[in-house]
Amino acid sequence: MLKPTKFSVISALAVFVCASMFCAVAAVAQSDDDKTEKKPRRRSAKSLSKEDRSLIKVFEPIAISASDSTVRIQSGRRQVAVGTIVDESGLILTKASEVQSNLKCRLPNGEVKPAVVFGIDQENDLALLKIDAEGLAVAPLNPVTSEITRGSWLVSPTDYDGELTVGVVGVAERKIPHSRAFIGIQMENVDKNGGVRIVVVVPDSPAKKAKLLVGDVVVKIDDVVIENRQSLQKAIGTRSPGSDVKITIKREDKEVVVPLTLADATQTSSMNSRSRTQNQMGSSLSTRGNDFPSAFQHDTALNAKHCGGPVLNLDGQIVGINIARSGRVSSLAIPVDIVLDVIEKLKTGDYGPTKVYAERIERSEETLEDYGTKLASGKKSFLESEKDYERNLAKLEELERMKKEIARRIQDVYDERDELAKKKRVLKSKNRELEIMIRTLTRTLKAIKLGTRR
Repeated sequence: MLKPTKFSVISALAVFVCASMFCAVAAVAQSDDDKTEKKPRRRSAKSLSKEDRSLIKVFEPIAISASDSTVRIQSGRRQVAVGTIVDESGLILTKASEVQSNLKCRLPNGEVKPAVVFGIDQENDLALLKIDAEGLAVAPLNPVTSEITRGSWLVSPTDYDGELTVGVVGVAERKIPHSRAFIGIQMENVDKNGGVRIVVVVPDSPAKKAKLLVGDVVVKIDDVVIENRQSLQKAIGTRSPGSDVKITIKREDKEVVVPLTLADATQTSSMNSRSRTQNQMGSSLSTRGNDFPSAFQHDTALNAKHCGGPVLNLDGQIVGINIARSGRVSSLAIPVDIVLDVIEKLKTGDYGPTKVYAERIERSEETLEDYGTKLASGKKSFLESEKDYERNLAKLEELERMKKEIARRIQDVYDERDELAKKKRVLKSKNRELEIMIRTLTRTLKAIKLGTRR
């Protein structure tokens, strides 16, 4: 198959545009003629759109050279990104922040291979994956002498089975600034001893997820002492969204260390969330959509899962790697000259996850150690409290026995009292009998005495 030239593509585009314009003119002319008819027929010209399948077919020959080296990056069965084969032995370049667990690469032949992360370039959000394979088709990544200018057409293969999207360069290569990191609190200065008091915790923010409370006083961010609002803003301003920090707070005269992951302010505040909702209409935005040392912007309608793949000019040359869907009509790509340097750097093997994320791993280990200490302390307290419980239970059982003994003794007293009462009643009865006998005898004696006298 002959490789399409830039001239042939431009010619095809010109023919397509002219045909579309002819259809539009014909439709207008026909509508004017139809006004004289009793029953006018409605006809509409087909509008020219970058998503128009007939337009996309014009660009298909350009993407042939790159489609064979484009793969799907999956987390389990779900596609999370596109990958670009950069070495026949199984090295694949993709977007780092979309890389997740249970990684797999679906190759152009349909075969699915498990993948591991070989290297990470945080600055450009690029990752090099490794799969067990040989003889793969390598993407034709070479320096491009032609400048990427505003208005240039671009082609982006989004799959190995021929799917692609087209767009136009909107902004030439430039620095894409990072967004502001965000905790999610409103605060006030504390008059004595420094620190800032939390007066509002923003819903769905890192602070809310970390269970910070209104009234907590922030005294440290990592090892940075917080004296006032300005020092806290400065401490957070030096960190990027996604960074892990430890916030030391005072709560009810106790110091508590709370781990927290900073968020992107543009994606968290209520005002910006509305803007983000509008931006992502019709597409999903990338987790990281800014903070790149150099990228060019185009209006190709990518989805987040289509980032990590090549983007080509009309000559069929790869001019960059799509790195982010940052807005409704905004996609970003890393220029190919930067991509080539990153690949060579990552191939050295010196930028594996354990080295790149060493600080984060250390923080996680410290957090786990803190949790372990708290768990051990809690376990000790539990055991001690359990011993106290056993001691108290023994005391309670002893008291129950004493209670039963006292109740028995009381019952004995009652029983004895009842017995004495019975004896008393018997004695009283006998006493009455004796009294009767005495009275009887007394009367008898009186009678005998009177009889004697007579």
